[in-house]
Amino acid sequence: MAPEDGSHSTQEACAHVTELKERGNRKLAAKDFEGALRIYAEALRDLDALLEPGRGDASSVKQLAAALHSNSAQALMKQKRWLEAIDRCYAALRYYPSHSKSSWRGASCAVEAGMHDVAIAFAENGLLQNPSCAELLDLRSRLGPLSDGDGYGAPDFADGGSDDEIRPASWHLPACTKEAKRMPLKPGKEKGD
Repeated sequence: MAPEDGSHSTQEACAHVTELKERGNRKLAAKDFEGALRIYAEALRDLDALLEPGRGDASSVKQLAAALHSNSAQALMKQKRWLEAIDRCYAALRYYPSHSKSSWRGASCAVEAGMHDVAIAFAENGLLQNPSCAELLDLRSRLGPLSDGDGYGAPDFADGGSDDEIRPASWHLPACTKEAKRMPLKPGKEKGD
């Protein structure tokens, strides 16, 4: 765990968090998803101090935070915990909007959860950042058009909605959701960053 007194440099703290991330990735590869989630959570706690203003290279710290959240999403996906995985993808994209794995994973989880419009939003936002990402282009083409307004799509901020509306805790699935079309994982998307 990173010391709280600031005695280690940002570089040393990042190295420690990166080591934790690699340990989590090994757990993920060994299919110990809960173990991976625990290690990623520890790494994110240690990383919090580095995200304070004025602490080192914010860009590399944010990329590391995005990778940890995205890898957590992958572990949650393997457990079919779709909404929690979507939340982690959302967190990853807040830190690093061009993290295409997070966009792809978020869209894939939204498909599994029967949230078609949310899946499209993840894919389209990912394509805004990475317009030539083959996986996102393929996924977006398979998703088809936006739905015809069944009330379970993306929030409409024009009516006074808030950021909380796009968080999974406030999403409500209809009682009788249609079976989501399963999309196989693309090569490389099932492993950690």
